[in-house]
Amino acid sequence: MRRFLVGLLALAAAPVAHAAVVVVANFTPAEVTVTVTEPDRPKQMVTLAPAQVAPVTVAGPALLILPATPQHLSFHIDPYNAYVILPDPQTGRRLEGVELPGMPPERDARPELNPVPRDVRKVPVTLFVDEIDPRADDLWQGLLRKRLTDASAVIEAHCGVKFEVAGFAKWSSDAQASTVPELLADFQQKTKAPPGGLAVGYTSRKVEEKPKEPAPFGGSRAAPAAHVLMREWVPRSEPERTEALVHHLGRALGAVPVPDQGSVMRERLGDGLALHAQYKMRFDPLNALALNIWADEARSGKLLTAADVSPAGRARLRRVYGALLKARPGDPSALVYLNEFDRDLVQAPPKKDEPKKEPDPPPPPKVDAPRDVIARVVLSAVTTKARTSATPGGPTGDDLTVAYVRAAATAALAAEVEKATPDDRVGGFLLGLAVALDDTDALRADEVTREQVAGIESASVRDERREVLGNPTVRGRRDLCRRFAAGVGTGELLPRQAAEAAAVGRTFAAAENARPAGVGLPALAADLAGLEFARQPRDDLARLTELASLRSLAALVPEVGDLPDALSAERFAARYGSATDPRFLAALTELRRRVRAPVKP
Repeated sequence: MRRFLVGLLALAAAPVAHAAVVVVANFTPAEVTVTVTEPDRPKQMVTLAPAQVAPVTVAGPALLILPATPQHLSFHIDPYNAYVILPDPQTGRRLEGVELPGMPPERDARPELNPVPRDVRKVPVTLFVDEIDPRADDLWQGLLRKRLTDASAVIEAHCGVKFEVAGFAKWSSDAQASTVPELLADFQQKTKAPPGGLAVGYTSRKVEEKPKEPAPFGGSRAAPAAHVLMREWVPRSEPERTEALVHHLGRALGAVPVPDQGSVMRERLGDGLALHAQYKMRFDPLNALALNIWADEARSGKLLTAADVSPAGRARLRRVYGALLKARPGDPSALVYLNEFDRDLVQAPPKKDEPKKEPDPPPPPKVDAPRDVIARVVLSAVTTKARTSATPGGPTGDDLTVAYVRAAATAALAAEVEKATPDDRVGGFLLGLAVALDDTDALRADEVTREQVAGIESASVRDERREVLGNPTVRGRRDLCRRFAAGVGTGELLPRQAAEAAAVGRTFAAAENARPAGVGLPALAADLAGLEFARQPRDDLARLTELASLRSLAALVPEVGDLPDALSAERFAARYGSATDPRFLAALTELRRRVRAPVKP
């Protein structure tokens, strides 16, 4: 009996686990019914119309059966992933998974035993118009209620979130505001959203328009947002206005712009697509997946800011936004989320009742070589640059990496270190930059380089740097920036042959853990480019002077978009074999040729 009671208490204390979700899209011209089966659970029959994108509730990994000829096809599907049904000339149709970078949380690999159903999440909405709206209350309230209801139906079908009108009000918009961001800020300041809900405002004020940059139809902050502002009277037709509302409600829930021209999250709305009789408003698979993850986080408890997202939710969202950024390189909306979710690597602050942590002891004298002293100066300069760049309008993506390279080179040139030679300054620049961009501790974790970087940065300084680093990228990708940094570090610390072996080793280690993100040659190319960058001539300071005014990363890392990427472990092994396979050696030779072109900042 005692064990029974202990078991009951443990169950009562266990966190509530909601059912998981996968997103399936039908991009074939005909209706398709798929079957989803899981151990010890009833099978699901899911019918998808052409161009329909829908969530499917699962308890964990499952099997999807797709009707095809001459026989049905079976596919393993994982929770919190997106899958697309496409036409196939041989079988009629096929299923493809949307590649997500990084590794999923470990809990997604096993089913939940008793998951709580994913109920519809109801969100109360107060609808506002500003005081210059000319319509009578009954007229604008009826019209906006219907518009919200129609928009809500689209969002509910994709992620189970339903918006319900909780009230109407007017707000006095700022007559001096002339842009959507200004009006949104004014709306946020003057209005309150209902508890746990959303304030949606409409303004009739004239907004500044540019010939080649028309003003957006609305605006909102990143999720979880409490305010959405829309411009009334644009676009011209009611279906397009509803679509614009779906777009901005989606943004408030975590969606970002995409190149998919059939998605409501395409960048340019009001293009007439919503007027076509056959058009059905839909989100693209990746944004639908992001919306579902955010909705799950909201169902699980209090969600006021992105900092409230659970560790598992952060890992899932980081993968989705990484894939969205790859689809639209440099997208600032996706980078905002990646910047936020990369911060979970920062060590949590001590609790109030914990003793204050003693400061780290100074580095031992044996590492105080001129190169290492300059590396510390470079690290400090990059951290300072990161802190000043973390403001609205600051550099992001590749531009942020360029800013860090320039700050590092400038610091290496200016460092007052006695008896420092040009070789010391270039070496300190390289080592400091590599450690500064290494937010995953790759150099510290490697037994070959661990001891050489141990004295460069204390734990407290490292925590501060990683907290403000942001999301620097190379060729629009965060993973390429990390691999470039690893190449720079090993290129500075190891002989060429050993450094190249380390780069190859990182690639095959990634291949062993490729499921489901995949692996490819772009990351190896970035690694080798970092190695080559570290091996450039260093007998004078002309190179550092050029890097201090660097404008682009294009000359440092070659174009990698044409290289095979996102291969599963099985496909990578089938294509390249091992590190000594002639096929891989041929690919490695081509990558060497590609990265050894003359490098000029």
